[in-house]
Amino acid sequence: MKSREFKRHGIGFLVLFLLISSGCFHRTTLPLLTAYSEDERPILITHADLFTGNADEAVREGVNILIEDGRIVRISADAIDAPAAQVIPADGRMIIPGLIDSHVHINGAGAPPTLKALPNPDRNMSAFLYAGITTVVDTGGPLTDLQDMAARIERMELSGPRMVYAGKILAQAGGHPAAMIRSLVFWPFSSLIISDIMFELDADADIPEAVRENKAHGARFTKIVVDQIPLNVPSLSTQRVSEIVDAAHHEGMETVAHIGSEDDMLTCLEGGVRIFIHGPYRSTLSDETIRKMKQENCLVIPTTAVFDNLELWAQNRPHFSPLDAEIADPVILEAYRKPLPREGADPEMAAWIMDAIQYEQIKFDNVVKMKAAGISLIAGSDSINVASFPGATLHRELELLVTRCGFTPPEAVAAATYIPGKRYAGILGMQGMGYLTEGAPADLVILNGDFRRDISQTSNIHEVILKGRRILRFGPDRSEK
Repeated sequence: MKSREFKRHGIGFLVLFLLISSGCFHRTTLPLLTAYSEDERPILITHADLFTGNADEAVREGVNILIEDGRIVRISADAIDAPAAQVIPADGRMIIPGLIDSHVHINGAGAPPTLKALPNPDRNMSAFLYAGITTVVDTGGPLTDLQDMAARIERMELSGPRMVYAGKILAQAGGHPAAMIRSLVFWPFSSLIISDIMFELDADADIPEAVRENKAHGARFTKIVVDQIPLNVPSLSTQRVSEIVDAAHHEGMETVAHIGSEDDMLTCLEGGVRIFIHGPYRSTLSDETIRKMKQENCLVIPTTAVFDNLELWAQNRPHFSPLDAEIADPVILEAYRKPLPREGADPEMAAWIMDAIQYEQIKFDNVVKMKAAGISLIAGSDSINVASFPGATLHRELELLVTRCGFTPPEAVAAATYIPGKRYAGILGMQGMGYLTEGAPADLVILNGDFRRDISQTSNIHEVILKGRRILRFGPDRSEK
C-alpha cells in the first residue's frame, strides 16, 4: 500500500514539476496577508459595542473586554484594572465574534477555467484571516496537505484561521466532482487531482476503510456528494448513502452531503443524512420536504454567493467587491473580466451552467422557505471556487442572506458565528465558538462601522484577534491595516 502511494505521488510530483516549469499553469506568488503580533501580553479592549453572536441578545454598548491566555476572562461596563495588558481603544466600534466559514476548499486556485492555475493554500488561509474568518471548515481536499496545514497552524508557524476538515470526498464513480474535473482539466493532471481529493466509489469500494482513512488523518466528519455536475452524471443511491452514514457513525463522525436538487436531498434524508451543503440550487423545495427536514432537525449551508458569483460571471457580469480586490491575485481578476469564450466549452458543463442561471432566483426562494419553517441555516462560501475568493465570499454570502433571503443583519452574522458554533460544536471540536461571553475563546473582529445598519460593514475591519493574539493585516501595498 505504502509503495503504491509513494509511486503515485512520486509520478504526480514529476508531472506537476513539468507542468509548472513548462508554463502551463499560473500560480500566485503574492505574499501572505497576515501575521501574528509578537506581543503576547493580555489584551484590554476599551469602550466597545459588543454583539455576542446571538441575534436574540441586544448589543452591549460601552463595555470593556479583558483577554488572557486565549480566552475572554471579563466583560464589564465598569473599568477593568489590567496594568500589564496592551490596550486597544475601540472608541465605540462594534465587536463581533470571529466569523466561521462552514464550507471552504483551502486548496482551490479561484481562477476561471480559461486560466489554468495552481493553488497557493498558505496565501488562501491568510486571506480568510485577513477577512475576519477565524474558523474554516474544509469540505473536501487532499488529506496529507490538510493534515500538515492544520499542524502548522496549531504550531503558529502559519497565520491562519482554526481549521477542521473532512478530507477526501466520498462520491459515486464517474459522478461529481470527478466528472467536472475531467471535463475541465487535462489528463494526467485530472487523475492526480481526483485521486487526491476523493474516493470514487464503485461496486467493490470499501466504504468503512475510506472513512477510517479520513479519520486517521484528522478528519472530523465525512463529506459525500449527491449532485449532477455536469448534468446526468451518476450519483450515490440511497442504499450507498446509508452505508456511508453507518460507517461514519461507527467512527463517531457526522456525514455532510453536497446536494443540488430536492431529489438529491430526499435521497440523503432517506439515507440518514441531516446536514446539507447547498440549497437546493436548481429545483424548488416542496412543503412536504421542508416538513421532513424540520422533523429531522436538519442543518443547511445554502452557499448562495458561490452560485450567484458563477451565474453573474457566466453572463459576463462578474461581481467583485473592494475586499475581493484586496485579496485576489490581479492576474486572476483580469482573467474574469475578459468575456467568456463561447466556443470550445464543454457542452455538458455549459448545460449545467445554463440550468443554474435558469434557477437563479429559486436558490434564494428555497432559503426563504427554510428560514420561515425554522430550519437551522448557517453561512458558508464554497470558496475558493469560480469567481469566489477566500474570505471575501463569506461577506458576500452575509449580504445576500440579508438582501435576498429575508435575514436581519444580526441573524446573518449569527449564521456565521453563534449558530454554527452551537450546532457544529462536535465538528468544530470546541465548545463556545462563535459566542462572545466570559470564558469563551477569544476569536473576535473589531469593525469600523455598525453592521446592523449596513451588513457590508462586516468587511470594514479595524482589527482581528485570534486565540487571544492580535493579527497584523497587510494590504496589497504591504502597508499594515
